[in-house]
Amino acid sequence: MSGLAWLSLAACAGQLALAGLALARVGKSPLALPLALLSIALSTWNFAHFAYATSGEEGWRLINLGATLLSAPCAMHFILAFIGQRRRFALGIYATYAVYGVFGVVAIYALSSPWLAVRATTPTFARITLALVTLLLGAGWALLLLHLRRAPQPEERIRSGLLLLGLVLLVALPGTDLMAELGLNVPRLGTLGTLLGLPVMATVALRFQLFGKALSSGAALYAAMLAVVGVLAYLIVFRLFAAEQGALVVGTAAITFALLAAARRGVSAFVTQRERLEHLATLGRFSAQMAHDLKNPIAALKGAAQFLKEEHAQGRPWNDKGDFLDLLLEQVERLDRVVSTYQRLGRVEPLPRPLDVNGLVADVLSLQAFAGYANVKMERELAAALPPCAGDYDLLANALENLVRNACEAMPQGGTLTVRTRHESSDGAGVVLSVEDTGEGMDARTRERAFDEFFTTKASGSGLGLAFVRRVVEAHGGEVALTSREGRGTIVRLRLPIHGAPEGVPAPGEGAPWPSR
Repeated sequence: MSGLAWLSLAACAGQLALAGLALARVGKSPLALPLALLSIALSTWNFAHFAYATSGEEGWRLINLGATLLSAPCAMHFILAFIGQRRRFALGIYATYAVYGVFGVVAIYALSSPWLAVRATTPTFARITLALVTLLLGAGWALLLLHLRRAPQPEERIRSGLLLLGLVLLVALPGTDLMAELGLNVPRLGTLGTLLGLPVMATVALRFQLFGKALSSGAALYAAMLAVVGVLAYLIVFRLFAAEQGALVVGTAAITFALLAAARRGVSAFVTQRERLEHLATLGRFSAQMAHDLKNPIAALKGAAQFLKEEHAQGRPWNDKGDFLDLLLEQVERLDRVVSTYQRLGRVEPLPRPLDVNGLVADVLSLQAFAGYANVKMERELAAALPPCAGDYDLLANALENLVRNACEAMPQGGTLTVRTRHESSDGAGVVLSVEDTGEGMDARTRERAFDEFFTTKASGSGLGLAFVRRVVEAHGGEVALTSREGRGTIVRLRLPIHGAPEGVPAPGEGAPWPSR
């Protein structure tokens, strides 16, 4: 066995380990799935290269060709997720997977069709493959270079530069093998590239927190051990079924899926332990807030009940104790309002009432003066004579309070928070409420996921704030938009439609309970 074949086998093991790390974050980071798919495609490419160098069977060249085709859309998907354009170009991602997947399936299906195998191994098919891969990867690298130039933060520039280097090594250099197949005088650098690209991608994933949260060294060791076991299983299957190419391919695929399933289960155990603690901490903070809101009325109830009990024990009449009975009823009603408020906050069920948006802003900002943000200057630019809206005062006040708190926390060194209102008459009447800060801003990946449930970049955050804001505004028939640039601050705009406010209901702030925080 040649040294190049051994390098291919080592690269295969490394790619499987990287796929295992990525799979542990699937569903939690948009970068995880495309990186896992790319790593699986490259591990297949390397093993096919090893098998062809060892056995000389032409079928492995077809598998190699199919893996090359499938790696291109995976790389493009990964790049779009990294630069925060995954949702914007979702249809394009699906289309590239479909087109390149068809060519990849054709190459693999040729294993069972001699007529198709002859045509799939022609220089024409190789040229088509090379053109498709070069076109897609060229577009992806152009987007990544543009992101690198625009990134204001040094850490993001380092992360982007390393990813660009890693993807060139992993995906571009295997193209030299395809060029050599076409008779071009170029060295075959595919195996070396996939091997050298591994430490680069591992550094970004582990050192620069590619998936948003650090992965433990234990998780990396577990993934590496599974990869070694998987490669050994590949070798056993390869020796047993060397003369039966179909059985060999099926066996290798079965080992791959079993290995990745084990990697996802095992590595996820390391990752989810920390997330479980974070969720418990979030539940604890929510419980503490509810306990705070319930404590005062319960204390008043207890005091009044104890006083009346003592009066009854002393045989004194209750004729002059009507105030205490009223207090009991008031506190029971207060408890009922608190519980109802939390139920509506959880289900986001608005109770529309006439709403003065400028008055709501004034109420929320007046409370922020006691919130401990002394280094933040709060300004308001409120349009006069805003048309009335129909909205739920409590829900919208909580949504605005979330935005104000997020803006203040984004300016740890101080800054200016500006709340604006204006009447928008174009494209349908509405009132626009915006919260603008001069803080740290968000990168592209954070912007894309800012309104997702449980997504947060804060160590003590719940990931429910902006998601709650979005749900509240959409429950009112409105829209929410976010604009942010790193180092330039963030603007969140809420657009509320103007509806006919119901008649005969109390104005907001008059009798409507303000949820304590």
